[in-house]
Amino acid sequence: MMPEINLELIKQQRKAKRYTMQYMADHLKLNNPSAYQRRESGEYKFQAVEIYALSNLLGIPMEKIFVKKLPK
Repeated sequence: MMPEINLELIKQQRKAKRYTMQYMADHLKLNNPSAYQRRESGEYKFQAVEIYALSNLLGIPMEKIFVKKLPK
């Protein structure tokens, strides 16, 4: 099984905390909110340091950020 990032959980937690994409982009040191949106939507992958920052910022334990997916 290949671990993948639980993008839906990240989006849910961001919305629950009422964080804007601009806020997230600023805290992940991204150039603009669209760069964050592309990651959250799965168009681009989060970098390792960004995943750690997401865990801290959103209060999600690292083990919940990753989900196991079967290879296609």
